[in-house]
Amino acid sequence: MGKLIGFAASFLLMPLIYSFGYEAYLFFASSISFSRIDVFLYGCLCYALIHVMLGDRLIFIQLFEHELGHTIMAFVFFKDVREFAVHEQGGEVGYQGGSNLLIRLAPYYLPAFTIPLLIIKPFVFPSIHQGINFLIGLSLAFHYFFLYKEFRPSQPDIERTGLTLSFCVACILNTIFLVVILCIVMDSYSTIPDYFENSLARSFEFCKTALQEWQASNP
Repeated sequence: MGKLIGFAASFLLMPLIYSFGYEAYLFFASSISFSRIDVFLYGCLCYALIHVMLGDRLIFIQLFEHELGHTIMAFVFFKDVREFAVHEQGGEVGYQGGSNLLIRLAPYYLPAFTIPLLIIKPFVFPSIHQGINFLIGLSLAFHYFFLYKEFRPSQPDIERTGLTLSFCVACILNTIFLVVILCIVMDSYSTIPDYFENSLARSFEFCKTALQEWQASNP
């Protein structure tokens, strides 16, 4: 029954996947150029080199980010966090109250080390913005490398949620975070609400058109 509910929920998320994904494509095509995100990309490349050189020696940091993601979202939902532990075999976060989908899947969409950089950038001197952009690229690449490694059906968080639903949620939220991050890197803050507004409007139109076509085919 749980898998059936997860599949049904995934189907309902399809308009959001389409709309947020398509608006992201339009954003990339119209707004992104190398000169605007070059330092960010250098940060991504730098982490790729670090990953090649250090590899498995970064596992503890990976586990720390994983549990930190759970913790951040637990605080967002006003959970009383009682335990945070990371060790070589894994880690755990203990909090009072039930879990939910966004807390369970947080490590697979939330770049926990990037979030503080996004928050502080608007408040620091412009002279160090490029340094912040470099660190944003470095930390985001770290997140994506280990997202690729971690996202698998045997992960307890994903197994509990369901692979299909986990994949759909991760797709939507990673797309949203990437657009928001690039807007902040380029100091295009006004683009962020436009992206959400356009995506939701496109999703509404998608659902409206699908409903009209269904009614036309079932008079």
